[in-house]
Amino acid sequence: MNAFFENREKRIQSFEAENLEFPEHLHNDAEILMVLDGQITVRIMQELRELKKGDCAFIFPQQIHGYHTYVQNRSRLYIFDSSLAGMHLYALRKYVPSRPFLSLGALPADASLALERIYALSGQGSPCDISLCSAWIQVLFALILPFLGLSEKKLSEDMELICRLVRYIMEHFQEQLSLDILAHELHVNKYYLSSIFSGRLHMNFRQYLNRFRVEYASRLMKESHLPLTHIWAEAGFNSQRSFNRAFSDIMGMSPMEYRRSVI
Repeated sequence: MNAFFENREKRIQSFEAENLEFPEHLHNDAEILMVLDGQITVRIMQELRELKKGDCAFIFPQQIHGYHTYVQNRSRLYIFDSSLAGMHLYALRKYVPSRPFLSLGALPADASLALERIYALSGQGSPCDISLCSAWIQVLFALILPFLGLSEKKLSEDMELICRLVRYIMEHFQEQLSLDILAHELHVNKYYLSSIFSGRLHMNFRQYLNRFRVEYASRLMKESHLPLTHIWAEAGFNSQRSFNRAFSDIMGMSPMEYRRSVI
């Protein structure tokens, strides 16, 4: 079973987002974030960085990453099938960046042009020419790979467990989940899992799970006309009260207010 945001018809998508907030997750695609305005906190594996206007983050497939907003910001995200990188596919699968963040001014001018062309070809509402997108993606990686400091992909036992934990929640967040269930499925002590949430993911288990459920519910509200009673149950909440509370805490507005804002 794939996580809900991996079930995409397009092999590439790019879009702009304000005050991006998404918990630590991972997927099979490559991802690039460019900050257009403000400041955003980005975590890639064990490295945390505050990015400002003009800064970029490069995430390779199966790298845990998350976005957190404490200051107003606007960013552009590129998410694409790594096979579109052509001759650079091997590098994306075999290696990871030791320097995944490029500061303002460090991005080569032609790389900035490639990003603009990819966005023009794949942005929301744009007819996507896969061949041209792939060509520009290959140009982009040819230019930036020397700056990223590639190292062979190796995971410590702790990071491997965290990846398994994140992947399991991404695939099963709509089901009944608890620390006891996770401990049983992953064959580890539940108290150790609890320490991973607080120490590595910087929120408790319930907060982390609710962020996935609320993200899924908000997408259903934007993309469908399903009633809220169907949406909260589909997202994995066991009552409308728990859904309303979690949604308001995370989104800063009630589900009804959010629905009206996206119609």
